[in-house]
Amino acid sequence: MRIGLLYETREDLLDSPAAREETHYHWREPEELDAVEEALLQLGHDVERLGGVEALLRHGTAGAGERPDLVMNLSVGALSRSRTAIAPAVLEHLGIPYTGGDAAAKALALNKDWLKPVMLWAGIATPAWRLITPAEPVQALPDWPVSILKPASEGYSLGLRRFERSWGLKALRELVESLHQDFGGSVLCEELISGREVTVGVVGNGGEGIALLGAVETLDADGAPLGERLLDLKAKRRGGLAKVAVDLNEPVLQPLRRAALRLVELLGPLDYASFDFRIDAAGTAHLLDLNADATLHPQRSLTLVAAQAGMAYQDLIGAIVAACRRRHGGH
Repeated sequence: MRIGLLYETREDLLDSPAAREETHYHWREPEELDAVEEALLQLGHDVERLGGVEALLRHGTAGAGERPDLVMNLSVGALSRSRTAIAPAVLEHLGIPYTGGDAAAKALALNKDWLKPVMLWAGIATPAWRLITPAEPVQALPDWPVSILKPASEGYSLGLRRFERSWGLKALRELVESLHQDFGGSVLCEELISGREVTVGVVGNGGEGIALLGAVETLDADGAPLGERLLDLKAKRRGGLAKVAVDLNEPVLQPLRRAALRLVELLGPLDYASFDFRIDAAGTAHLLDLNADATLHPQRSLTLVAAQAGMAYQDLIGAIVAACRRRHGGH
């Protein structure tokens, strides 16, 4: 097949005076693009690096013979509550098969204020929260001792802030105002869950179509669970963390397995995704984030889940392409 890679680079997203890494870090690292391309070539496909959505629109006006047979959609954009939905919507309009969730699933996964009520309806635990809109004055402190503040429509741990109730209302207002200025849109104030942090990775679209289901736990430099530690962008860049395989058949982790499969059922087809959970002292697994555009970087969680399950990187990419082709009527 002729497969196109759709993505933004660092240069694409920082190409304006107001853009900063702290708010626009959604580009695909060269190591990820190189690894995906090499895997596809080894699988016998022809690969074309399309670039971003603008390039895709140019391909849409070209003759059908010049279009890719399938697109690896790695595009996520920046600073828009609709940013992850744009590429799949355009691809669907053009009639080009693509990997990953459709526009509806991507928008729901990105917008936490939409996602959380759906999770509660589906019986999936998620930390308690309140939404603070830009027009809403902050008039009361959260009900819980320690909170996480974050943009309601972001991912990649961008904008995460820790807030302790003892800091007072003035400090809360200042943090919220800072997030409003940096990201626009609403701010989610969420109870910080202390405990183990486990990422579940899934490849496939439910039932017998699941090619991979596994998990890794993030530990600190001493090999201990994260507890109250916040995995913001700075912490991830500093490194010193370890990701170790865990068995989803372990009694305390079985709810994560059920929740991941339920999420695939609710939001699918996704082709692949990762789900971040925190397990509190009572054993309740709280969904922190749903990554419907999980990175395929060879050193990140989904790839590590695959490796722990004995799946080589090339096989991981092949399984994603196969899941995509099955749902688009291919073989």
